[in-house]
Amino acid sequence: MVLTEEQRKQAEANRLAAIERRKAVLEARGEKGPWQLFKCRKISSESIPKPTPTVHQSQSVSVDPVSAAPLPHKFLVRLEICSPDSFSATPLPLRGSPYPGEEWCLQRLSDHLSNVMPSHYTQNHDGRNACVYYLRDYHAVLKFLKIVTDIEVEDIPRATLKAVEAFSHFSGSERWIPCRPEHLSDDKVDELIGKLPRALLDALLPFQRDGLRFGLRRGGRCLIADEMGLGKTLQAIAIAGCFLNEGSILVVCPAVLRFTWAEELERWLPFCLPADIHLVFGHRDNPAYLTRCPRIVVISYTMLHRLRKSMFEREWALLIVDESHHVRCTRKSSEPGEIKAVLDVASKVKRIILLSGTPSLSRPYDIFHQINMLWPGLLGENKYAFAKTYCDSKYIKGSHGKIFADFSKGIRLEELNVLLKQTVMIRRLKEHVLLQLPPKRRQIIRLLLKRSDVVAAKMAVGKLNSSTSKSDTKDMTLDSSDEPDGKLSYQELGIAKLSGFREWLSLHPVIAGSENASKMIIFAHHHKVLDRVQEFVCEKGISFIRIDGNTLARDRQSAVVSFRSRPEVKIAIIGILAAGFGVDFSTAQDVVFLELPQCPTLMLQAEDRAHRRGQTNAVNVYIFCAKDTLDESHWKNLNKSLHRVSSTTDGKYDAMKEIQVEGVSYLDTFFKTKRNYEGQSASDETSEQATTLPDSASVSNLQPSQANSEESEAKMGDQADQQSCFADKVSCPESSEPSILDVDLDVDVFDTKEKSSGFDMSKLDKSYGSNDQMISDEDEDDNQGEENKKSLTMKTDDYQPVHPVEAEKSSSPHIEYLRFEVSPYTGRVHLYTCILGADTRPRPLCKNFRPEELELLSSISDDDKKKETIGDNPAFANALLGFLNEWKKLRPIERRKLLGKPLQLPLAVELCYLSESSSHDKGGLLNGGSKRRMTPLMEISHPLPSGAVWRKVCLRSGNGKKEREYTQGWTLTNEPLCKLCQKTCMSNNAKTPEYFEDLFCNLVCYEEYRMRTSNKFLRQELFEVEHGVCSNCHLDCHKLVAHIKPLPLARRREYIEKVAPNVAKRKNMLEKLVNDPTEGNAWHADHIVPVYQGGGECRLENMRTLCVACHYGVTTTQCAERRKERARARKQLKLVMSQLKAGQTKVGTDSNIKGQGLVEVQEDENEDELIVKVPGSAYSVANG
Repeated sequence: MVLTEEQRKQAEANRLAAIERRKAVLEARGEKGPWQLFKCRKISSESIPKPTPTVHQSQSVSVDPVSAAPLPHKFLVRLEICSPDSFSATPLPLRGSPYPGEEWCLQRLSDHLSNVMPSHYTQNHDGRNACVYYLRDYHAVLKFLKIVTDIEVEDIPRATLKAVEAFSHFSGSERWIPCRPEHLSDDKVDELIGKLPRALLDALLPFQRDGLRFGLRRGGRCLIADEMGLGKTLQAIAIAGCFLNEGSILVVCPAVLRFTWAEELERWLPFCLPADIHLVFGHRDNPAYLTRCPRIVVISYTMLHRLRKSMFEREWALLIVDESHHVRCTRKSSEPGEIKAVLDVASKVKRIILLSGTPSLSRPYDIFHQINMLWPGLLGENKYAFAKTYCDSKYIKGSHGKIFADFSKGIRLEELNVLLKQTVMIRRLKEHVLLQLPPKRRQIIRLLLKRSDVVAAKMAVGKLNSSTSKSDTKDMTLDSSDEPDGKLSYQELGIAKLSGFREWLSLHPVIAGSENASKMIIFAHHHKVLDRVQEFVCEKGISFIRIDGNTLARDRQSAVVSFRSRPEVKIAIIGILAAGFGVDFSTAQDVVFLELPQCPTLMLQAEDRAHRRGQTNAVNVYIFCAKDTLDESHWKNLNKSLHRVSSTTDGKYDAMKEIQVEGVSYLDTFFKTKRNYEGQSASDETSEQATTLPDSASVSNLQPSQANSEESEAKMGDQADQQSCFADKVSCPESSEPSILDVDLDVDVFDTKEKSSGFDMSKLDKSYGSNDQMISDEDEDDNQGEENKKSLTMKTDDYQPVHPVEAEKSSSPHIEYLRFEVSPYTGRVHLYTCILGADTRPRPLCKNFRPEELELLSSISDDDKKKETIGDNPAFANALLGFLNEWKKLRPIERRKLLGKPLQLPLAVELCYLSESSSHDKGGLLNGGSKRRMTPLMEISHPLPSGAVWRKVCLRSGNGKKEREYTQGWTLTNEPLCKLCQKTCMSNNAKTPEYFEDLFCNLVCYEEYRMRTSNKFLRQELFEVEHGVCSNCHLDCHKLVAHIKPLPLARRREYIEKVAPNVAKRKNMLEKLVNDPTEGNAWHADHIVPVYQGGGECRLENMRTLCVACHYGVTTTQCAERRKERARARKQLKLVMSQLKAGQTKVGTDSNIKGQGLVEVQEDENEDELIVKVPGSAYSVANG
């Protein structure tokens, strides 16, 4: 049936009337219709919206007067501490109830709290208005609010309120009153400060003295969270120096900072001798193996985890955790092994100092473990209670439907900041304490990626093969391609940006060849990106250094020293997680981020490697972001995360709401025309908000800044992080003897001399400087046996006799009493005095100097200036220089033997005083000589004592590795015996061994056993002493391999031909090294006394490093000599054979045969009749 127009209108009117009736009924019941969206209404106290007349008419008929009244407006009031003496009351929406508006809520608060006058109104960190009251009125306010029915109260956590009230009595101008048992009074603090060296106190700036006093007042339990570059290390050393007499100190830091800590400790605590400081590089450096525990032990997070059992058993008076943000809080119930090891050790230590410029990396949740170490329970019973109170923890559903806890947010951050600063944390910003520090200017560089860049990036990662057609690589942006955003991973994105980065860097003064070009730091994350940056820099001939996760600790420190001290080294290629913290690159003015860091604090940490104390020029920061990629969303997330983290550590007024950027520049990667930017200013950059990246139409073309291209000449002596050098590299090379390594030697390498270079050295000044290594830092306990690690425990042996060298005569009789000791970790020369007849042993003068400082004294003629540097007697300089001159003439192995003891000139006499080994002579040769390379395992151990038996012992060298079975002697009383000398093992792990070293009575036996049975160990130990530098031509083979690894094959061959022409002459060696750049194809461990002459089964004294070319030449010469000897022996053997057959043998001939020793097995059958094969004999070894 078809409805008429009038019927349709009537039906529509009936439908609307039914809807109105239903709506009226629901409103009378206080319910909301399904068509109404819940939304906070903005209601003011003056104007309250009235209901529609239709609804009121319906309500007046069917509802009683009580039900017809307006619904009560309930809201939440959060009470939060906002300063040490006040708190705020912030109105917030209440779940399940309509929010009447902020203005109406504030008016209701004022009405209810009319008896308590607010001090003022404020705005908290998230932009909400709040009433502020004095903290003394807190209980009154809380009592009134709990009576009101339309207000729900979120009060201040009890522990927080109690802690803030306890410290509310104190302000900077009032007298300190201890609040906890570990706190110290001001009188005790002044007494402890008076014990510190005067030089240390004079070096402290006023704000650093405040940090020292802050830590001492809290009994050495504090978090020093000063912004990066303000000298946190110096403040921690000053606090530690006050408690050094209480027991040993443990310093936990990233692996790259171990040498830095040793340098700073020796510099600022001169009463700490080299034997008092112990660095742990591997499990062989376990302090449990030492005869006495050193005063200070420096260990990395990784090694603390691996040695957690023995480190936990020791008693520590004070614990310093550097870069403590590594102790992050995770969502899991159990923490990772490295974090748990720190927490376990900290639970037993009375005094704990945490150092971090960014305590919270990306969220407030990260900080819980650090604060809980210092004050257990301050932030809650556990990390989940803390997350509920301060992190707004919620359970959310992930993209795959999995529900997980979200701790990334932050609430009550003002209160958390006040709580931390009042109790355990002190933080100062550079803008407040270093007003003279030059500015830091950030600039975003926008890139438009081409289709060819994307395809090349995917091919580099391995997602595309090389058969991709050329038509797919036409120049087109991502907008015009069918590649959706998100298909380009972060690694691919970093590689894709390289094309534009190369174009930008080509226009920079450092590449253009300007003499006054400033130094630059390039940060990236992925190794493939770093490799391609290194390839480009090497192609341009610029000297550089590189530090990434594969760089050895020794090479990391030397790279930092090289970059700071050598003007020709212009670029530092840095992995942001490997060296983006703790190091000093204040000589650089330009900082480049080729890839965005994972969190904003990593970016701030990396920027402040250059923007720190000692910087005299403005620092330019360039951030490369690709348009329409993950970079844009990641940049927004970095800004959001920074605001939360900064509010926690810096407070409301100093918090960073976003990463401040001065301008954005657009780099057009389509145009390849070279543009001249000289003389142009950077003022045409378009400023824009840092939280969003503008389109290409709104930005200007890129122009590398040249405003600060002059070389920085900041003084190194005022830096908090000083460079280190090593004991075997103390003296400087003579200027008259250039070395092939001078083009890329770090300042701590002083002993190499050129003998036969034969090529232009000036060509290498801009190309040789890589420090990328191939041994992972995670395997440091297996691969890093530093040359100095056993100086306290190992009984060294003498080397072969050397000619005495007369000591330089001193102008003062007091110089005869001087003694010198070289630090095994820093190379600093410590002074002692020993007066004959008065001192039974050398007495320390508590003075030490860097070799560079002493070298400068030779050019100073003014005795007053020498006295300022050296001390009481300026004539000390002559003795110190004489010592350095003799020290640099020693072989590296001789230097290592002299470490750990005060020395007297001449050093040749000191070498003669060293005791010989029971099995080897001074030259490292086995007593009686040996023609075997290695000792068979069945012969090396001493005979078992009576009553002992052999047992099988199983060891597991690492997680996931299979158990290995060894044999060890045990007595009938169940005591383990040393595998070499069969003496009783007395170490703590002897009966339950964890490592192979635990099967020996000491490290001396272990080393001799390994050297005589393992070629690999012998090579590793030689590398730790000589570092892969050829002892003949002085080619640094180790750096050569590290340098050519990232290069393509053609560039490798070209570079080897330029740097190592002797190797390039041998085609087989060249091809081998080009195709497989490894250490084994670059250098060999060679016997000084050949094995065939009795040099087998030797110690390091008989070993040397030779590059493959020099080794080939030495081997060729030895083979020629052996051929002549074989020819003479064969001729004489035939003569003897003929005499025997003729029956004319004489007694003299028989003795002559025995004296000849039957050198080798001969090819002739008649000669074989005279040779008797003895099992294990060198005569049966064909290769000699």
